Parts: sequence; structure tokens; C-alpha cells
Amino acid sequence: MSLQSIRFQPSQYFLKNWSLIKVTGCDRESFFQGQVTNDLMEIKINQGQITARLDRKGKLKSFFFIAKKETHLLILCPSELVIKIKDDFEQYIIMDDVQLDLVNKPLWLQFSSLTDLNIQDEESFDFNYYGLMSRLTSFENSNLAKTNELELEEIRILNGWPKWKQDIDESFYINESYLNEVAVSYKKGCFLGQETVAKIENNRGAAYYPVLLKLEKEIDLTAFLKTDFKIQNSLETRKGGRFNYQIGQFLQVSLFRDYRVIGKKIILKLDDLTLEATVCELPMYNNSTTELTALELYHMAIDIFQKGNSTEALEYLKRAIAFNPKLADSYEALGVILGRLEQFEEAIKWMDKLLEVNPQSVMGHTNKSLFLMRLGKIEEAEAEKSLATVKSFAFFGKESLLKKQLEDDEKKKVEENIRRENMFLKVLDIDDLDTIALFGLADIFFQRKNFSKAIINLEKVITL
Repeated sequence: MSLQSIRFQPSQYFLKNWSLIKVTGCDRESFFQGQVTNDLMEIKINQGQITARLDRKGKLKSFFFIAKKETHLLILCPSELVIKIKDDFEQYIIMDDVQLDLVNKPLWLQFSSLTDLNIQDEESFDFNYYGLMSRLTSFENSNLAKTNELELEEIRILNGWPKWKQDIDESFYINESYLNEVAVSYKKGCFLGQETVAKIENNRGAAYYPVLLKLEKEIDLTAFLKTDFKIQNSLETRKGGRFNYQIGQFLQVSLFRDYRVIGKKIILKLDDLTLEATVCELPMYNNSTTELTALELYHMAIDIFQKGNSTEALEYLKRAIAFNPKLADSYEALGVILGRLEQFEEAIKWMDKLLEVNPQSVMGHTNKSLFLMRLGKIEEAEAEKSLATVKSFAFFGKESLLKKQLEDDEKKKVEENIRRENMFLKVLDIDDLDTIALFGLADIFFQRKNFSKAIINLEKVITL
């Protein structure tokens, strides 16, 4: 994937089929906290999150993004759902001070924007859209290129984000879609439909759930879209799931739980066609924060450099720093690559920037010393070498203290497990069918990596 991808390059996209609802009133946050699946308390001002509305049976009624502003909330939803969502919530507003009003403004998304959010804009907020770092605004930015809509749709599919009526509808439990990963908090407390979806989650999960399957080689399977497929093994051939999308070598499918083992190789049967594929986890990409984007760019740069393309690797590293100016590894890698290219003056500048970000960096001084030596600046090189030596002593001193702390913690953990083991054994002397004691012993055996004994105790618990 090139640097021109919307995952790494700022762009903007007109949200033509989405609508916005403004929520005011002093009870707005407490009201919605009990009505939707995600936790509003986790949202900061000028940020949004995806959430959903369920019925009493746990089936989906709608899903949307909800954002927190200083004086109001914002609901961003597909236009086909906006009236349904507004009417649905309004019928539950009885004594609460909450009001919902439609916002009649154009809506734009900005991707990979690195500028500070203009908090004066009533409609702006940052959020995760299809796994991308995104910002909603009510205006077009003349300095930004238009988003590649085909790539945006491919990212949506490869990250598993569903579309209403296209992938999910009122017949679905939220557990059956990727919304279960991003739109539900099972820790926040009660919400409509919680009991049912929590029971599914805590049991074995949904019978069918979206994953990616990677084919051994790319083959056009679009003729089988939206059809069921089978899984073949040595014992039987049975229904495996439903084929939703294809992007190159990757199929997005709703796969039966028994086959949802990441890295597992399975044999697909589509009519008379037999194919081998590997199960891969969703999402494929994650650009929901600048730190994650920077780290991905850094690792891509290292891969590119190892393949012999130094110039392109330098561009990826610079872009990584643009996303996260505190990523010290990128500065060091830039300096090292430039040093190998014998651009020593430029390499020294990047080592200086590394030392600004991480003043304790031993390699910053070490590399700078080497580069100065190559430039014939012997005295300056010796000074940098001395600084590297001093900081390395400090580093190894801290490392020694940390090692001792870890050893002390491990010793305390062993002593605590011995105490727990004696306690559980005493309980089992009195009642050898005590499930809590059996489970506690299994946990201790597991920590000691005595897995066979752990299994024996867990099987007793299951039987009881």
C-alpha cells in the first residue's frame, strides 16, 4: 500500500447519504447512557464513537455514531435511519430534559487530518470511521484532495464494518456483526437488550461471525457473492458460512464458530469448486489513532529498506514522524539509513532530533559519533562517544533495578501461589467436590505450566 493511500494521506469525502441529529438538554448524557450499547462515559469532548440501539430481544434496531460536545451531543447516522432513530428515542423521553433536532448542513469527512480540531465548529468531532482516523466537519476544505471512494469501500470491507440493509438489518443480533467489537460495552451497565447479547457473548459467541479468508492465490469468486459455502475435512463436508465480499486474495465471510481459529487452514467448497484458505482476523487495518498509524508506517519503512529501497523507506519514516513526532525509532532509522547512504550531515541532524525526543538515547550519541568520525571531526566524535558511554551506564543501572524488581515480584507470586494451594487443598480435604477450590488449583497449575493437571481439575469443575 502506497503513501498515497487515504490511510496515510489527508483527504476528504462528502457524506451524501448520512444525516446529523443535535441532542440538547441537561439530561442528554444520562438518558443516552441507558439507551445505547456503548459507554458514553468513555468519550471525551469533541470525540465520537460508534454505538447501536437494540430491541428488548437483543436484535438491532439501528446503529450510528454519537459524539460529545461541550453543550450538546451529535448523532451521525445513515439518512435512511434518521427519522426512525429520532422517533425511537423521542418515545422514551418522558421526564428527561432531552431534545432531538435534525441538522440541515452538508457533511464532510476528513481522513488522516493532523490539524487541531476547531472546537468552535458545532458539527466537528473526531472518531473512528471504518477503522480510519476521521473527522466530521460541515465544510469542504479547498486544500484537501477528494477521497478515493473505491479504496474507502475496500477498507470498509477488509475491516469488517457493516452497512445497514446491505450487511445487517433488524433480523441480526449485534453479536453477529463486527459491531460487537466496536459498538458494545459489556462493562458499562444496563441497556436495552443487554441480557440477551451478554448471554450470547459469554456463552460461545455468535454461531456465524465475519472474518477474512486469505486464498492461496487470487481467483475471481464474485459469482458466488451472497451465497453459502461448505467446509470440507477428513470426516465430513458441512455448511461453513456465507460469502459476503471479495477483495483480491481476501474473502470476507460470516464463518461458523468451529472454524474461527486464526491461522487455521480450511478447505472451501463453492458448488463444484474446491479452494484452500487461511482464516484471518478482522480488522485488516487499524488507523484509529495517530500512534498506530505512525507505528505501521515505521514497520513498512523497515520492510522496504530491507528490500533495498532506501529512498522510499525514508519517505515512509518521515510520514511516520508526521503522525507521531515522539516516535524515537523513526528518527534513529532515518539517521542510520542516511548514514549508510553517506549523507552524514543530514544523518547528524536526525540524530539531534532523536536526542530532543529522547535525551537518554544511547544510540543517538553512538550514531552521531560514527557520523562525525566519517566527516573527520575527531574531537566532536570523541565527545559524543563519551556521552554515549555515560548514558549507557545509566541505562544498564536502570535495567538492573528493573530486573531485580521483576525477580522480587516473581518470588512474591510463587509464595502467594503456595499459600493459595495449601488453602485449596485444605478445602478439598473437607469437600473434594468444591468447584471453587478445584478451579483455583487449576489456575495455579496453569501458571506453573503443568497443563495436564490443570485440565484434570477443570474437567472436574465442568462435570460438577
